Amino acid sequence: MLVAVRAAGVNRIDVGAVRDGYATDVFTAGTSSSTWIPGREFAGVVADVGRDVRGVSIGDRVYGAMSPTTSRGAFAEYAASPAHALARTPNDVTDVDAAAIPFAALTAWRALRDKGGARAGERVLVLGGGSAVGTCAAALARDLGCEVAATARARHFDRLRDMGVRNVVDYTVKHALRETAERESWAPFDVAVDCVGTRSTEAQAIERLKLGLGRYVTLHGDLGKLIGDERGMIVGAMKAFTEYAKKKTLSRWQKDVGYEQAVMRMDPDAMVEIARLVADGALRVPVGKVLDLDDIEHAFDAARDGSAGGKVVLRIAKD
Repeated sequence: MLVAVRAAGVNRIDVGAVRDGYATDVFTAGTSSSTWIPGREFAGVVADVGRDVRGVSIGDRVYGAMSPTTSRGAFAEYAASPAHALARTPNDVTDVDAAAIPFAALTAWRALRDKGGARAGERVLVLGGGSAVGTCAAALARDLGCEVAATARARHFDRLRDMGVRNVVDYTVKHALRETAERESWAPFDVAVDCVGTRSTEAQAIERLKLGLGRYVTLHGDLGKLIGDERGMIVGAMKAFTEYAKKKTLSRWQKDVGYEQAVMRMDPDAMVEIARLVADGALRVPVGKVLDLDDIEHAFDAARDGSAGGKVVLRIAKD
């Protein structure tokens, strides 16, 4: 489907590529770097549909995601995307709010469901629950029927509790997670989704997992860090998978827990479930700053330093 873009979410993958040249050989896919367009999620109005598309008409409001490796992104007047990567935008959701959802939600799905293997009745710990992906992970886990705890800044506590997160801990307070868990006699967790990705959060998460059964999933694995190697994607990928295999083995031998890395992937089944939660009002991503496309440098600054306090969204066109 061809979509006239009204709003587009800003992701760190775009900031890293534009500012640091991160993995641009992947994104340009053999084309000229001058024609590469960033942007991985968007909302807008259907401008045209392929002949096999059903149930969607020109003029419908939609939101959706694009492949992480796309060379034709959403920071543009129009974006083309497979129909299975899009969903109708509910009437009570603005284009700005809709554009903040899909990439984060698909990333959370990949971490929680695909890599973490979370199941109903299990206990899930989300580190960085106030982030876009962390918010989505908590919402997905609650919908699945899991008991959820999270770490976040104090300003995000009320939102997470309103979502049904049972325990929330301020991660800016040193040792708060360990001390709270010990004081309140928390039971071990089945899955930990780490949206922060420091040595400290990794150690804290693994410490709280069930021995033998617990699964730790990080969004900041070596694949994302190393694939943009200056010697090219293939060299970077080889280094990344070597480090991943080492960490996976050591986590099992030394800590007796699983170790996984999650990278966003297009998933039609996941998009159906995400769209259901959005339509029901159970999944929203907090928007911290909305800027025009002309202010993209400021948008990148806010996305990188976290000063926005929520998702940064570009306004491409007005309603």
